[in-house]
Amino acid sequence: MAAETRPPLSEGQKALAEAQESGKRVEVTGERSERTTVFANPDGFTFTLEESAVPVRVPTAGGGWQAPDATLEVRGDGTVAPKAAAVEREFSGGGTTEPLVKISDKGRSLQMGWPGKLPEPELDGAGAVYAEVLPGVDLRITASVEGFRHVLVVKSPEAAAQEELKEIDYSLKATGLSLIKGKAGNLTAIDDDGNRVFRAPPAQMWDSAGTASGAQPMSLAAASTDAAEDEGSDPAEVGASAAEGAEPGAGDTVTTMDVKVSDDALSVVPDAEMLTRAEASAFPLYIDPTVTWGESERTLLRSDGYESYGWTNGEGPGILPAPGCHLST
Repeated sequence: MAAETRPPLSEGQKALAEAQESGKRVEVTGERSERTTVFANPDGFTFTLEESAVPVRVPTAGGGWQAPDATLEVRGDGTVAPKAAAVEREFSGGGTTEPLVKISDKGRSLQMGWPGKLPEPELDGAGAVYAEVLPGVDLRITASVEGFRHVLVVKSPEAAAQEELKEIDYSLKATGLSLIKGKAGNLTAIDDDGNRVFRAPPAQMWDSAGTASGAQPMSLAAASTDAAEDEGSDPAEVGASAAEGAEPGAGDTVTTMDVKVSDDALSVVPDAEMLTRAEASAFPLYIDPTVTWGESERTLLRSDGYESYGWTNGEGPGILPAPGCHLST
C-alpha cells in the first residue's frame, strides 16, 4: 500500500513551527499589505495582526515592498513625484502643458490645473515651491504617502488686493470618478461602485496673527518616532509644519472658504474681509485646498476652536495629535 502523501505546509504553518522552535514570533511575509503585518506566535497556534492607520510599506515595480518615502524628485519626463508612495501622483515640473497635479489609482484619476503658467518648482524634501505664481504669491505643495496639500502663500497686503485672488479657478479632470460637493464644503470623488476614492476637506484660509503676537506655533502633525520611521519620514520635518505655515499656528485667524464645483472646475473663494482688512503684521496669508486618498481620514479638534481634517501623518481624532494606531488580535 502506497504511503499517504501529505500536502505541503502553508507559509503560516511553517511560520508557526519556526516561532514555536525559536520562542520568538515570526512574520508571515506572504500576508503583508500596505497597512498590515501578520506574525506567527511562539505558542504554535495563534497569529497576531498589526494594522497601521497609514501605510508602513508600499509596493515596488518588481512586486516587492519598500519603505514609504514622500521625498519629491524630478522624473525623466520632467514631472515631479514622491520617491515611494501608496498612491500614484505627479506634480508639474513647470510650464503650461502639464496639470498642477494628477493623482491616480487603478485607472481612476483626478487632475487639477493652475490657471496660468507655472515656474519650475524648487524642491526641498517632500515640499515644492512654485515661486510668484502671481505677484507676491507663492504656491507650496507638500506631498505625503497618500495625498498632498497645496497652499497659496499671499505675502503682502498689495498681493492680497489682486483681482485674481477674489476667486481662484482650478481646472478639474476626473477619469472613472464622479465629483460630489458635501454640505460642509468638502469635495469627494467616488468611483462607479460608489466607493470614496479621493477627498478634499473644506478649504481653509488663515493669517499669521499668532506669529505676529509672539504665540508659539502649534504643530498639528507631530508623530511618534516609530510612526515616522515606519513612514520613512523625519519627525523633525513633520513637527515643523505649523512653523512653516503648512498648518495654522496658535493664535492665527482661521476661516473656511466657499468652494464651487462643476464637472471641469474647482473654484475657491477666499474670505474677502481677511484679504482686505488683515494687518500687515498678520501676513503672509495662507489659502489651502487639500486633496488626499480617501482611506485615511482624520479629524483634530483643538481647544481654541480650530478643526483640522484629513491630515496624512498617521494621527487620529482627538484634542492632541496621536501617533499611528496599531491593532493586535
